[in-house]
Amino acid sequence: DRINYPLDTSTPTADLATIKLLWNSVISTPNARYMTMDVKDFYLNTPMERPEYMRLRMNIVPEEIIEHYNLREIKEDGWVFCEISRGMYGLPVAGLIANKLLKKRLSAHGYYECQFTPGLYRHVWRPVTFTLVVDDFGVKFVGNQHANHLKKTLEKYYKVSCDWSGSLYVGVTLDWHYDRGYVDTSMPGYIPKALHKFQHPTPKRPQHAPAKAKPIQYGAKQQHVERDTSPSISADRIKRIQDIVGTFIYFGRACDPIIAQTLSSIGSRQTKATEKLEEEVKQFLDYCATHPNTGVRFLASEMILNMHSDASYLSEPEGKSRAGGHFYLGNKHDEAFNNGAILTVSKVIKHVMASASEAELAALFYNSKAAIPLRVTLEEMGHPQPKTPITTDNSTAHGLIHDTMTPKAAKSMDMRFQWLKCCLAQLMFDYIWRKGTGN
Repeated sequence: DRINYPLDTSTPTADLATIKLLWNSVISTPNARYMTMDVKDFYLNTPMERPEYMRLRMNIVPEEIIEHYNLREIKEDGWVFCEISRGMYGLPVAGLIANKLLKKRLSAHGYYECQFTPGLYRHVWRPVTFTLVVDDFGVKFVGNQHANHLKKTLEKYYKVSCDWSGSLYVGVTLDWHYDRGYVDTSMPGYIPKALHKFQHPTPKRPQHAPAKAKPIQYGAKQQHVERDTSPSISADRIKRIQDIVGTFIYFGRACDPIIAQTLSSIGSRQTKATEKLEEEVKQFLDYCATHPNTGVRFLASEMILNMHSDASYLSEPEGKSRAGGHFYLGNKHDEAFNNGAILTVSKVIKHVMASASEAELAALFYNSKAAIPLRVTLEEMGHPQPKTPITTDNSTAHGLIHDTMTPKAAKSMDMRFQWLKCCLAQLMFDYIWRKGTGN
């Protein structure tokens, strides 16, 4: 009888890229500060539109509960039937109804969720912006009186704990240096615990690369696809590799973009893992053991989205190529300025590319798509965006977008890539060519 509920009953939350944008906005806004809040028992006691029902076996109910509620008098064939009228843990719809009620209560005091960025909230006139992840608030504010307004609003309905230093959010430790204009992010202790979980020892020799670099074949006229012919491994060893990827992927997205490519490569082959892949996983863990507390530093900037795009041709199994992108916030007309990664794209291109230039064009396509929601979020945060500069080191891809090169071979390229010309005409992106050494 749950057909009336929407299929997606998850709690709308801010993603990690949005959270990083907010951290940059704090550093880049004069007199802005950052704090965190946590709502206690967020899922509990939320009124439901109609009740749900469940049954419990008597043999799993503690004796003191049975006696307190006289359950033996109402049991039926060893079962107790219950009516659920308020939110509780384990109820699939609990997160959704709790989030809807929170938004309704916040709306009455002038707080609203941004139209195009889930989990990002602002006030109609107060200088308060915050991201919401289930029941955790990451708040940017200018002036303590405005932060206290949000705090008092929440305290009308919930038990709230506050950390005015804003030193921890979504598992990431934040070391704020407002006077120097930067914030350091890290996750101390995460890697040692993960290595202990997988019983991986510290390597005798330091490992400074998460993966082996493929040898360069100078003068080769053809690039051949490598095949992994090593023996397959057992299901238990495959499960271990999958567990490793799942454990480290959040750390990579949050604090160590260097491992993004390695995790993506391992993850794309984990279901058919071999002994060679196990060796790659061992090197990856050796790298993590050598660098257990990597982090990202975000510098104050003009909040202008910048991007570097690149591709590697025929670098993945089955003749696939890889697209890579480095997204950061910089200053207008300042290509020398670099910053911590807001987003790192490293993904296998779905289709087989016919040339290196087509792979570079595909990378520009994927990265441009990923940049659009970031531009919108920055606009909703109050940071207008000019044309987003996107740097590529492939002159052919650059020429195809700017119509300075129209070879016949371009007709066979994926027609989706022509969308890049539309973005250029709409003054959304500014595609720039630079030497590979500057990418």
